[in-house]
Amino acid sequence: MKLKLLFTVLCLAVSSYGAERVVGGPYVVNPAPRAATIGWVVETSDVKVGAEVGKMDRTVPVLRGDKVSLTGLKPGTTVYYQAFAGEEGKGRFKTPPAGRASFKFVVFGDTRSRHELHRKVIAAIEKLDPDFVVHTGDLVNDGYDTSLWPTFFDIERELLRKTVFFPVLGNHERDNARFYEFFDVKLPYYSFNWGAAHFAMIDSDVPNVASGSGARERFWTEQTRWLEDDLARNQKADFRFVVMHHPAYTVNITKGGHVSQETQTLVPLFEKYKVAAVFAGHDHNYQHHLKNGVHYIVTGGGGAPLAPAEAPLPGNITLKVESVEHYVPIEVEGNQAHIRAIALDGHVIETIELTAPESPAPAAKQ
Repeated sequence: MKLKLLFTVLCLAVSSYGAERVVGGPYVVNPAPRAATIGWVVETSDVKVGAEVGKMDRTVPVLRGDKVSLTGLKPGTTVYYQAFAGEEGKGRFKTPPAGRASFKFVVFGDTRSRHELHRKVIAAIEKLDPDFVVHTGDLVNDGYDTSLWPTFFDIERELLRKTVFFPVLGNHERDNARFYEFFDVKLPYYSFNWGAAHFAMIDSDVPNVASGSGARERFWTEQTRWLEDDLARNQKADFRFVVMHHPAYTVNITKGGHVSQETQTLVPLFEKYKVAAVFAGHDHNYQHHLKNGVHYIVTGGGGAPLAPAEAPLPGNITLKVESVEHYVPIEVEGNQAHIRAIALDGHVIETIELTAPESPAPAAKQ
């Protein structure tokens, strides 16, 4: 039964901004079976800049991320809310079900440019009405440029107010504080459960973590230790998925920056803890590699300029490569996961069928 709630406290929080205006959201992040966070972005003022005194021809918005945390929810239900006045302030989302359940989500990424194509990708995803969406990074072209964030939220507005959003950092976010503020992220890596599936979201953008090599190495060591512990503690999940921006395997090897030495070091962990699939972006195309039982899917076709599809990797691990704008819907039904890669023109690039290992999922909690 759907949980029909109108959270009037949200209306009080954003009843009147005066000169301020909402330029992003509402959207939902950090959902748990009984809790969630609703966020929105407010333009509080702007700053004029220019090359000459008296000729300031550029306007830079000053943004603030507002949010409210909800508790006392029920697992596997639909929640309705009114975040601020008017139709644009209305939204809904589903709380994660507990135990094995059927659900659908969509993975996509690299939406940082070519906004008209980004808008078309989002419109196609919205028609699927997913329970949640996963973004593989590079939401905007430069995380420090505050003028870009309202454009991102404008394009994704209708989708985000009807689902739950799980992003990871890309290199174009540049580890900027806006990412942490807007999406209520405390650390650049986190995990969550949806039904009997477990998701580990990590930060592969090591160069932007710190200026010194020592600090970068410490970060990667700490995150790797966290990832191994997280995967080890969730071995009873039907499926374990990992999401990061930089792929561990890619056919785009001629551009040196697209080969990440750090992410390749995680491959033994993926195999040891039986990760079903690793989703990445960074390369602006679709790729599917399979090695030692782990599927590596690159989905960077959200709008950024397409990258050419280069030669398959040695060892016959490359199953599919196509340079096209696309998105990846996934339907989980019991111990089965049905993955499709769909091009923007509607044709199916490929389908992938996953079956969870034979092990009983945790019993559903009421």
